[in-house]
Amino acid sequence: MTSKVETMSNAATEPDTMKIKFIFANRDGVTVEIECSPSDTIETITKSLRSHWPEDIEGEAPSIDRIRLICMGKGVLGPSTATVEENEVPVFLTHPTPVNVSVKPIIVAQAKGSNKSKSVARPTNESDVTSDCCCVIC
Repeated sequence: MTSKVETMSNAATEPDTMKIKFIFANRDGVTVEIECSPSDTIETITKSLRSHWPEDIEGEAPSIDRIRLICMGKGVLGPSTATVEENEVPVFLTHPTPVNVSVKPIIVAQAKGSNKSKSVARPTNESDVTSDCCCVIC
């Protein structure tokens, strides 16, 4: 159940490259490995992840703005224009750097004047929005 894009070695192949191993939340054993440069932006590596989205995960790859990357408990990597190096993502010589992948839920709001079983998707910037799911990490 593992999706991988990798070279023969676990370590970075050149001094100016590094390997990242994306680990998906709630998807045991599903990973994607890419090779990138510390000067690549978060947007670049997110696009690379999206282009190698695992077949083990149902449906299409989500839009880039819904993908959150979390490294070493430091919180969400970003902004998207910042580089991997600026986000202080560590480079390991012996193994790929693990980065957790979380997908933001689609925000859903109840349509006005309708019963509770119906809902319509709305952009996340509108007010009066509720979500069908929630996760709290302490």
